[in-house]
Amino acid sequence: MNSPVSRTWLQKWTMYVMLAVIVVVIGVIVTLAVFPREHGPQQNVAGSSPLVGKPAPNFTLPTLDGTEVSLSQFRGQPVMINFWASWCPSCREEMPEMVRLYESHKSEGFMILGVNLTFSDSLPDVQAFASEFNITFPVLLDEDGTVTEKLYRIPGIPTIIFVNRDGTIERIQVGLITGKQMDQFVAEILK
Repeated sequence: MNSPVSRTWLQKWTMYVMLAVIVVVIGVIVTLAVFPREHGPQQNVAGSSPLVGKPAPNFTLPTLDGTEVSLSQFRGQPVMINFWASWCPSCREEMPEMVRLYESHKSEGFMILGVNLTFSDSLPDVQAFASEFNITFPVLLDEDGTVTEKLYRIPGIPTIIFVNRDGTIERIQVGLITGKQMDQFVAEILK
């Protein structure tokens, strides 16, 4: 087994295995670069959050035009609270579906409150984002992070809180969501 031919064959075989491992590693790196974690499977935390099944904590935040909006104003209406930022690619990707959904269901009393993480965003970028997507629902400014980080303890963005008509949190969705999923989850709170 120590013949020159056997050694040469073993060296070539080892080289091919190492080359295959390098190709796999490069493939994994490229895949992660092209499809970052935020585009991975959605994380529905409906059953795991201590907030689900409890009344949605009330808050009051200023809007882009300076008026104040409170969640309690919409008691008796189904509400979708969307936590987002202008620098978030997934937020950008799902916003057209949110605008469509709001326009489709606002006559049924449905409301979306777009809570911007203003404490990690810039007001000019928020205004440009709202204008670009023609957002017609209230854009609320969480300037110090109180609502996002302390009251709702949002683990990442985008995160959507689905609140039913009696003010109870029905579902929490963390991560990118499709239009079809939005339709399904909003149908649950429109009942």
